[in-house]
Amino acid sequence: MNTTHSFFDRQWRWFVLGTLFLATFLNYFDRQMLGTTMDPIARQFGLDNAQRGNLLSAFIYSYAFCHLFFGFVVDRFRNVRRFFPIMVAGWSASTMLVGLAKSYEHILWLRMLLGVWEAANFPICLMIISRIFPAEERSLASGVFASGAFLATLAAPPVAIYFSTRHHWQYSFLLAGALGFLWLAPWLLIFRQPERRASRWQTDSLAATAGGMPQGWHAGWGASLVHVLRQPGFWGVALMGLGIIPSLYFATQWFPSFFTQQLDHPYDQSLAFKLSAIYFMQDVGLWAGGAAVLWLSRRGLPVLASRKVVITCAYALMLSVLVVPRLSSINASVVFLCLYVCGIGAFLGNQHAFKQDVDRRQVATVAALVGAIETGFTAFVIQRVGLFTKETADFNPVFFVLAGLATFAWVIALVFGRPKWLRVQ
Repeated sequence: MNTTHSFFDRQWRWFVLGTLFLATFLNYFDRQMLGTTMDPIARQFGLDNAQRGNLLSAFIYSYAFCHLFFGFVVDRFRNVRRFFPIMVAGWSASTMLVGLAKSYEHILWLRMLLGVWEAANFPICLMIISRIFPAEERSLASGVFASGAFLATLAAPPVAIYFSTRHHWQYSFLLAGALGFLWLAPWLLIFRQPERRASRWQTDSLAATAGGMPQGWHAGWGASLVHVLRQPGFWGVALMGLGIIPSLYFATQWFPSFFTQQLDHPYDQSLAFKLSAIYFMQDVGLWAGGAAVLWLSRRGLPVLASRKVVITCAYALMLSVLVVPRLSSINASVVFLCLYVCGIGAFLGNQHAFKQDVDRRQVATVAALVGAIETGFTAFVIQRVGLFTKETADFNPVFFVLAGLATFAWVIALVFGRPKWLRVQ
């Protein structure tokens, strides 16, 4: 509970959110390096699109698998202040080692290792947000922290392409990994004594440590898993993820190859600026989607209904991807891809908020299990894109599949968005 009235203590939750934003920025900046440097890496090691797909999906497979365990650990780990920086240091070191890799196989294994460390980020961030922010602010807070991911995708192309064209692609990995170690100082300085500054922190921590189970249940991993899986809201959030997360990863991992292969765009800084413009609109979507929910809820519309309104608008933006296969102009493609990814961002921020409403006692467990399902499916999609484009040299059918998945996610949001299944509080 707050016992002081200093500016820092009054606004502490926003300072913490700043550190979560930076951690998520680093999380995505590191994973984004491979997709952006794929052209020079493929030239150096003689890779085809199927091998590109293997590299891009290796991280996602291990990332999905480790979500099965990290959520349970995070919900029960008392000292998040120490655990989180260990994870950040691990993924930073893994990224730096890619810069020293000498073969396709080395990169493949290092990307799998990266997925292990990075799997902790979203469960930790969502768990912290659920304990320090009230319900009406959580969509905005979720959008702000998650926007660090898309700011990273915006920043990564200029950095990666600059080093790849002026020096060597390996330098971009060395720089990206080194930045992670700089984050440790602000985290350790800001995230102190959460039980004193957040009224729900101690209560929720004790419930989580006890397993968050109804009376008579054992607080083990199996009981926790069954308790979560029996809730319809969990499946609603997970199914939403099946519809939107493949779009997210296709944008961040395959867009550079789409421009160079399908649109014959040179691999240069002009490409970097176009990619950055597109990824900037993902950030806009995250912030705007969260702000719109806050605005609607403060004018009397229930939070759950506000989120569904914003999701519907986001879905309409995502359908703009259907226009891309009909375009012959690179600039026109950029415009419609900007609309598409803006919709992804607005939808995603609200899906992150829903993860916190399934079970307040096990937010990290829910987030991690949802992450395992949605990213596991996404890894399959990303790998199949490589195989399909190797055989056909055509990305256009992929856009129609992604539009279909977006429609599926929107329908699921409307069907499962019920107060008895998603306890917005």
